[in-house]
Amino acid sequence: MSIPVLEMIIRSGWVGRFIVFLLMLSSFATWGIIFNRLYILAQINGGNKRFKKKFTGLSRLSDVEKLTPKELQSPMAQLGKISAGEYRRILEDAQSHTGVKDWSFFLQNQFTMAADNLESGFLALINPFGQGVFLLAMISSIAPFLGLLGTVWGIMNSFYEIGNQGSASLPVVAPGIAEALITTIVGLAVAIPALFFYNYFNNRTEQIETEMEEFKDVLQVRLKRELFNLLYTERSARPGLKT
Repeated sequence: MSIPVLEMIIRSGWVGRFIVFLLMLSSFATWGIIFNRLYILAQINGGNKRFKKKFTGLSRLSDVEKLTPKELQSPMAQLGKISAGEYRRILEDAQSHTGVKDWSFFLQNQFTMAADNLESGFLALINPFGQGVFLLAMISSIAPFLGLLGTVWGIMNSFYEIGNQGSASLPVVAPGIAEALITTIVGLAVAIPALFFYNYFNNRTEQIETEMEEFKDVLQVRLKRELFNLLYTERSARPGLKT
């Protein structure tokens, strides 16, 4: 049983075979990245949803630090852990600074610092989301040009053989035509999935980043509310505290 694609590869010249070899390597890299990113994004999305559901049941922000390491594996959980750490830091600073006269200014500075730390943590957590996607963009751009190069080379080879042998019969032009066709087909076969999944991963990453950014805002609001409520109840015990 003959396989047309294999026959075209066999009929093509060494340039066409080399281009097909490069394209096949690019295809393996493409699908490796695709399956890897599909798995990782599924893990991130699932972990974020589980933590968000768990988070809504916590009575205090500091309870995030009591969760198990398995429950804190997702990026959203790590963001929650950062906010819990900021909660503890601000509370410890407020309890240790007994000589503060303007507590409103003190807390405002503390909340600004917490917001900066949350933003830095957020950027560090979302940075790995795009790993490998840039390579998909490169492959989707380079693969068609490699295919075009093989196409041009195959056509030139056919014209060369026609001029060299003085005949335009099928046996004369077949290698050049095969070279042109196979490189074009393989180039498109590599570029199309790379481009499709590049756009898909960008959209999924943006969705996850948006959800995490919204959660970051929720954490900041809850951080301020809980600390204000807690410190307000301690005001009677600490006359110098003005919230």
